[in-house]
Amino acid sequence: MKACLFEAKEKYVICDIEKPVPQKDEVLIRVKVVGICGTDIHILKGEYFSDFPLIAGHEFSGEVVEVGEEVTQFQPGDRVTADPNIFCDKCYFCKINKNNHCLDSHVVGVTQNGAFAEYVAVSEKGIFSIPDHLSYSEAALAEPLACVVYGIRRSGIKPGEKVLIFGAGAIGLLLMSLLKMNGASQVVMVDISQKKLDFAKKMGASEVILNNEDGEKKLKAIAPFGFELVADATGSPRVMERELQFVEPDGTFLVFGVAPIGAMMKVEPYDIFRRDIRVIGSYAVKKTMQYSINLLASGKIQVKNLISSTYPLEDFEKGIQDFYYDPDHMKIQIIP
Repeated sequence: MKACLFEAKEKYVICDIEKPVPQKDEVLIRVKVVGICGTDIHILKGEYFSDFPLIAGHEFSGEVVEVGEEVTQFQPGDRVTADPNIFCDKCYFCKINKNNHCLDSHVVGVTQNGAFAEYVAVSEKGIFSIPDHLSYSEAALAEPLACVVYGIRRSGIKPGEKVLIFGAGAIGLLLMSLLKMNGASQVVMVDISQKKLDFAKKMGASEVILNNEDGEKKLKAIAPFGFELVADATGSPRVMERELQFVEPDGTFLVFGVAPIGAMMKVEPYDIFRRDIRVIGSYAVKKTMQYSINLLASGKIQVKNLISSTYPLEDFEKGIQDFYYDPDHMKIQIIP
């Protein structure tokens, strides 16, 4: 099969490798669509906990073509997507409902070969059916939306509260959409791309602010005492350092964007103490995939317009170039 193999840091190649053979509890999927995620870029740059060589890709959808002998819930021809996080369901954290901190987890596209390929094998426990009316492109966004569902739950947002989001890419817009559904009275978006901000405004952002020297003044004018929830969707420690000042006393700072491992940010502990700020992390998903699929299937969350470009696997390089050099890009998808 054709695959994009991450051979080493900043080095990848489109090559022919053997098609995976599903284990007794696995489902073999013909990948129809796979998205390029910021985590994939961290992996490629050697900034994540993955090892090389690796076929990355964890946001995907496809069709079942083969099942292992112990698989009971799926059969060839089924349309599916997957939670790439395969938990052991036996360890200390799994037993206390903290599965995303499983001590023996396996992550498709991160610790084992993923979907930047024609085929991928996934444990049945991670597979989810998708309805016929949901396109493969839309279904490939179920995993990032599931991360957002978990992040919103972690945030503790309450009806009527004001929200500020840094980063108006696909993840920032999913956060905005779901926060509005959860009762936020105001959602303000900040980004370096005016095109993204214009799109965010069309999507329903209350206000949009270009991240420049005047941006901080405009934010202070909008919310002099700050926002009950400030969410980062940039993954940039340098940006995060400036975001804390906009958290209202007794408010929450949600670290959603993925920063490189080892990256640091400067924080004044006294400021967090004095202003009663809660700093909340949000790692991956925790049994939220089905809820994500429900949102997509119902049409309450629209994702088609978040897809900015689509490339065949052979043109993976073009997708990477878009990610690196096009500040206006949204979700980039690959068709293996």
